[in-house]
Amino acid sequence: MFEEPVIEICTREVKTVTPDTSVGKAIGIMEQNSFHNLIVLGGNSDNEIHMVNIQDLLLASNPESPVDEFMFKPHCIHKDTPTIEAIGEMLGSGQRAAPIVDSDGKLVGIVTEYDVMRRGVHSFILKDTKVEDVMTTEVVHVEETASIGKARSIMRKNNLGHLVIVDERNKLTGILTEGDILRRIYKPKQRMTTGEYKGEKVPRMGQPVSTIMSTPVITATPDANLAEVAGLMCEHDIRAIPIVKKDQSPRGIVTMHDIMRYLSEFRERREVNIEIQGEIEAEYKDLAMRIIDTEVRKIVRLARRVHWIKLAIKKERDKGGVSYYRIGVHVKTPDKLYIGYGEPGGTQTLMAARGAGEIEKRADKRRWDFIAALKDALLSVRTQIEDDKDRYRRK
Repeated sequence: MFEEPVIEICTREVKTVTPDTSVGKAIGIMEQNSFHNLIVLGGNSDNEIHMVNIQDLLLASNPESPVDEFMFKPHCIHKDTPTIEAIGEMLGSGQRAAPIVDSDGKLVGIVTEYDVMRRGVHSFILKDTKVEDVMTTEVVHVEETASIGKARSIMRKNNLGHLVIVDERNKLTGILTEGDILRRIYKPKQRMTTGEYKGEKVPRMGQPVSTIMSTPVITATPDANLAEVAGLMCEHDIRAIPIVKKDQSPRGIVTMHDIMRYLSEFRERREVNIEIQGEIEAEYKDLAMRIIDTEVRKIVRLARRVHWIKLAIKKERDKGGVSYYRIGVHVKTPDKLYIGYGEPGGTQTLMAARGAGEIEKRADKRRWDFIAALKDALLSVRTQIEDDKDRYRRK
């Protein structure tokens, strides 16, 4: 899972500028290439690496001023760093892009959130994760008649890079980004005047958001998977996708940052301590470990956070001397202990929620085989977690 060196997913042919490059020229390069960040090389030494982002440059009052007034020293990532670790470093630095360097500190590439999304399109982790498991459900929005100034104030107050726009019926009609405001208000291609319409005397920040919002909006439904959403982001060069109900009213929103954070936390979640009590016979061991690995991944993905997992394997014999296995699986999450058993005569599941126990026996055919009993026990726990999630969604 994203274990390849970050050099394999980054852009290696890097466009750069020097510190004396004008702001106007740098913006032109970025807009022509759909860049959001640009590396600045030079300064005290030829290998000195700085970076600028387009949001800062668009605020410049003088397009002829040099970019060195806006550049900053970025966090750089070594080329051999596993991609999943590079994602964590980017999140920790607060950067949407990071220069990639070799052991001598020389620039060899740049990795951006879009590079991660392109890799994510083919990730089984994102393909197996529904949007509704990651999206932000409390969607901040304004009506399309609200002023640009009000929208900007709400975005700043809530630290938002995107704002959902709806009509009077609460149907999604557009989305407003900080880029829309910067390009149309602070550095507009066609400057918005005091009166957009004849006879009007409305200042730019007092005009409705509908005049600068992006529309139509690229959306997804709650049952879409994250790989599909990542693909839409790359295809349309956008960083956020509203999630809508059938009636086109907002249900949630997913951003690149949400997906990046999910990937980073997934790595932490999957590093769960698994204790195996009892012997796994040699003839079963390889297959058993593959099954355990696959099922544990599914359990962790569903539970979102797991403290520990314990498998108890006990070999017994029936009255006729035939050997069979009893297998218990214990999964501890932050607020619940799930227990499942695979044994002859059917699968027994035990749910212990904060000390209150409830036993449910599920009729099933007799399972004498070790692998079948192992699958039963793991499936029992996974089913319990799925049932809990379904009950939560229905509330």
